[in-house]
Amino acid sequence: MPKVGMEPIRRAETINAALECICEFGIDKTTLDMVAAKAGFSKGIIAYYFKSKKQLMMESLKAFLASYKLKISSLITKDMQPLQMVKAVVDVSLPRMDNESPDMINVSDLDGIEKIHLPQEKIAKIFVQFISKAANDEDLKNIVREVYFEDVEGISSLISYAKKEYLINELDEKRAAYTLLAMIYGLSFFRVTNFMLPGDHDNREIAFEFVDKLFGI
Repeated sequence: MPKVGMEPIRRAETINAALECICEFGIDKTTLDMVAAKAGFSKGIIAYYFKSKKQLMMESLKAFLASYKLKISSLITKDMQPLQMVKAVVDVSLPRMDNESPDMINVSDLDGIEKIHLPQEKIAKIFVQFISKAANDEDLKNIVREVYFEDVEGISSLISYAKKEYLINELDEKRAAYTLLAMIYGLSFFRVTNFMLPGDHDNREIAFEFVDKLFGI
């Protein structure tokens, strides 16, 4: 592995610390001083790499959303069944609620994709914070919209592959991908308040059931 300079390391540490602060305090109440304290270095270092709090928030959102693609891509292999490829999207996006660790969130792949850590109780809060903020911020809204588009395209390609494999000609892969993505986000929001169906302790099985029904399983 080539030697990594301090800039990408400091930027990654700052973004991870910013996401931790967003979980704890929310975007509006998070300050650069808080981020610096969480990261363990001076505010001056943050200011050197990020010219404003808004730029840091935007870069944190991009890194947060990009980390999902990295995790999903690392799980998908050529020898997997098409159905399992689609389910890998759900598996990464909605981690098991009974499989948590106290580690800080990590959206950087500098130490390898396997080191990316997306604990469900934190990512759900981050989703809500960024989406609510994007409602009144065009820059954040554009970032989220572009990521949505890319996600639908990516999921659609997996569904298209599965559609051919299982000979389901009538399936609209774009609409199915859009629906699955909407379901994932909705289930993430429900997790913030621990809103589950009676008798359920996790809600990710609902998304898996949807995928099964898409392909008549």
